[in-house]
Amino acid sequence: MPENADRLESHEVIWGKSGDLTLHYQEDVLTRSPAAFVTGEDQRRVQVASRILEQRLKPATTEELLEAAEAVRPSPADYMLAILRLGLGAPVDFDQRFFDQVRNAMRDTETGVRYAAVWATSYVEWPQYEPLLVRASEHDPSEKVRGDAAVVLAAYRSLHEEGDGS
Repeated sequence: MPENADRLESHEVIWGKSGDLTLHYQEDVLTRSPAAFVTGEDQRRVQVASRILEQRLKPATTEELLEAAEAVRPSPADYMLAILRLGLGAPVDFDQRFFDQVRNAMRDTETGVRYAAVWATSYVEWPQYEPLLVRASEHDPSEKVRGDAAVVLAAYRSLHEEGDGS
């Protein structure tokens, strides 16, 4: 893992900024996977720029991410990475297929797979993950998984408090 993995800091570069659009490139610290995304005020312009970015970079599709996780399931080390990549590649809006994969990984017999599933929930904020995190933080057989689930759960709750103006 990279040196900054203990601080969970991803390496990010701003590739370009034009008007109200910003193109970001990021290397995820947990998966060592690259990610590129566009931000901006005008959602229509962001969507157009995102489509252009997808055409140029040819990132893994949602279907490919889901299929990859299923394909490597028999290999715990590969499955752990695939679950983390599912988290990284999950859409902002809730997707039952991604959720089901992460939920199943949280029930896996391998501690490392459950650990990866906990961290996979940290990439997108889906309220549906909270009950899974509560359960993992209270009942997972591994102290490490319980502890990290509590950390991710606290981050979720902190985001909710900020959103409520508390």
